Amino acid sequence: MKIVMFSINPIYPYKVTGGASKHLYHIACYLGKDQHDVTILCPQTGGLPEEFFWADKVKVRPILPFHLPFPQPYAISPPDLAIIIEKLSESLRNADKFYIHDGEFLIPDVYENIPTIASFRDNLYPESILGTFTTKADDIICVSEYSASVIKNTAGRFIPDLKDRVHVVNNGIDFDMFTPRDSGQLAKELDVSPKNEVILLHPHRPEPGKGLAETIKVVEKLVRYHGVTNLRVLIPEWLDTMVSISDSDYSKSMEQLMRRMGVADHFLFFPWLPMSRMPELYSLGDVTLCLGNIVEAFGNVAYESLACGTPTLVARVGVHRTLMPDDLIAKVDFGDIDTAAERVLAIINGEKAPNKQVSAFLKNTMNFNLQMKNYSTIILNCQKRAHPTFSDLGEDSSQFYKLSPWCYITGDKIFHDYRGAFEEASELSELLNEFKVFSRQEVEQAGITQDKLRGWSDRAWIVPVL
Repeated sequence: MKIVMFSINPIYPYKVTGGASKHLYHIACYLGKDQHDVTILCPQTGGLPEEFFWADKVKVRPILPFHLPFPQPYAISPPDLAIIIEKLSESLRNADKFYIHDGEFLIPDVYENIPTIASFRDNLYPESILGTFTTKADDIICVSEYSASVIKNTAGRFIPDLKDRVHVVNNGIDFDMFTPRDSGQLAKELDVSPKNEVILLHPHRPEPGKGLAETIKVVEKLVRYHGVTNLRVLIPEWLDTMVSISDSDYSKSMEQLMRRMGVADHFLFFPWLPMSRMPELYSLGDVTLCLGNIVEAFGNVAYESLACGTPTLVARVGVHRTLMPDDLIAKVDFGDIDTAAERVLAIINGEKAPNKQVSAFLKNTMNFNLQMKNYSTIILNCQKRAHPTFSDLGEDSSQFYKLSPWCYITGDKIFHDYRGAFEEASELSELLNEFKVFSRQEVEQAGITQDKLRGWSDRAWIVPVL
């Protein structure tokens, strides 16, 4: 079978630039080993040939003139967009299936005559969000129940048959690769001492939502108030070709914050590591920090670290809120620096979830081989369906509501993933303590006005029950 794949992310012969590219590599190679011909079209990048092979029967063609570096890959001229459509259309003429990685190809008419699968890897970036509302894919893959619930309760409100196309396939972890490793060589290269230093990891891209500011503030608490002066924080430098002006400005502001808080000497930046060496990095750390408010649909770093035996501390944002039980992964509310510092201190003093229980949960929930099998099955079995149609369902007096999947309530406050902050919500909290699902009538009986109900809906705190 001939399968054409699309990636909005650039692809390099010997580097993997993040979780999305890593999983695309594994999916493509899995299909290639099964003797399917796979061709991946992706953005042009300087210095690369017009095509190269990732693996046997997996050809990569970096020929699409998207805007790089990110953000705004579609910030291109009309002629360039026409070239992208032309090259994709040409590749699809003799293909059997079309697979859109990240769901970010936004011209659905191009694939109207070929069975198409869209895998939505996030619910955050503009192209992915728009893609969920404009897609005409015949099958849709979401990387977590959280991600699927976001799509079903947003685009699914207006495209009723969308939910019937959605498959949940949790990202898998390659436990042959991500396992505790000897990190002695990497420690020498980075000039750090695991025996004499507490090592924290922040292995994320330089984006505001990835939590570097929170990591800096936690380090300041640990050093100044808890006396952990032998602290080192390891942070990879982003690839030069992927650094946007906004990324560069953000990195500079974070360096200024480190100096202002007096902790710059505790941070060590090092060159971006190939995927094969990431287990060494995870194994080198005492704790991996994922404290940002970026709305992860999966979040590879947190769970790869656990697979390598290093505890992770996550903020209760996006998928991290629900994917793993609280007793197996440390969680804090976003922005709670004091509690985060205390949790890190507890972990380095020996308070950790049992490794066997963590490992068993990861292998059951994030089964790499099952992910590859499920992706392959969905792609190979995809059939052309009628195009999904838009429907304005409207609301009536019998409408029921529930808390939005991107929100959670603690005490009398609500946290909204996409606003990244808490707001006062005592009346809604009281109502949800009594009703998990409630009607307009029950709202009125609780003494809450319809204007208040409308306000909750306009803030996207609640969504209709479909």
